[in-house]
Amino acid sequence: MRIYSLSKKHRLHKAAEFQSVIRFRRMVSGEFFQLYVKPSNLDYSRLGLIVAKKMVRQAIKRNRLKRLLREVFRIHQQELDNMDCVFRLQRALTQIDSIRIRQEAKMLILKLRMQQWRD
Repeated sequence: MRIYSLSKKHRLHKAAEFQSVIRFRRMVSGEFFQLYVKPSNLDYSRLGLIVAKKMVRQAIKRNRLKRLLREVFRIHQQELDNMDCVFRLQRALTQIDSIRIRQEAKMLILKLRMQQWRD
């Protein structure tokens, strides 16, 4: 049985880490999210989340959205081949539809993998 945990070492913490991933300019977009990635020299993938208060006003909804994205990342972190990843919400959400959010996050990871195979 695999254990999908997301410890502190699997998260981006500093603004400079987020900026370096976004400045690398490798990105896939969906209806609600953008997924930025940058190769890392670490033995594991790391995740950063950008969910602006302007896009999702209520803290409860923002936190739920982040939990859903972390869950998808935990499940698919082995597929990301030591990448630093940043999910960024690009459109406001009026309600949090967990199935749709999970589907889009998985689709973005799959889209990214397809781009990697082409390169």
